[in-house]
Amino acid sequence: MTEETAGTVRPSTDALPGRVAARRRELGLTVADIAGRTGLPGGWVNSVETGATAPSAPALSRLADALETTVDDLLSSESATFTHRTPPRPPGQEPGPGRELVEMTDPECQAHLVLQLVGRIAVLAGPDPFLLPVNYVMLGRDVVFCTAADSALARVTGPVLFEVDEIVDAARIGWSVLIRGTAELDEDPADLPAADEGPWPAGRRDVCIRIRADRVTGRRVRPTVGKG
Repeated sequence: MTEETAGTVRPSTDALPGRVAARRRELGLTVADIAGRTGLPGGWVNSVETGATAPSAPALSRLADALETTVDDLLSSESATFTHRTPPRPPGQEPGPGRELVEMTDPECQAHLVLQLVGRIAVLAGPDPFLLPVNYVMLGRDVVFCTAADSALARVTGPVLFEVDEIVDAARIGWSVLIRGTAELDEDPADLPAADEGPWPAGRRDVCIRIRADRVTGRRVRPTVGKG
């Protein structure tokens, strides 16, 4: 397995605890040092070294950066030596162009919404406001999500906010789209994809809610244009 496939193939982590601890000691670093370099809690680093935690692919990549080596070397049970890599600069300190925040046009917002599967709905009215992630599809300018009849989401009606975003840490770019709209029950089967066609996770999907968009706004972070 290479670092390029680390996000799609779950590797064996049998050798990981010992390799992480060995590399940390080889560099003369403490658990607190690694926590500072990764931005993750020291307790998490300890749990990796004891084998209590199997890190996700992104966390494993961050750990390899902090230990100045490769993911493959941390997972290897065959090599006694470590490939040395210069650690990347902390986020926000990388050399390169500046960044600027720009407003997105309505067509840009719609294009970003169509390409995503998960957003966050915020219900602010009532005695118990909440914010929850949901899988969704776009029907024209409206958002549709489906849920179980006994869930809190099944009772959502009236004014809501719906937000979708994507952040690319390595490139220091990203975007966010916010929909202000009105939620209502959608009982028209012609509107909705079949259960096996939508982006729904496993489980019952008895109720579908449609958010009719009143206002759509978006912003994105991009490299500064026209400034050297």
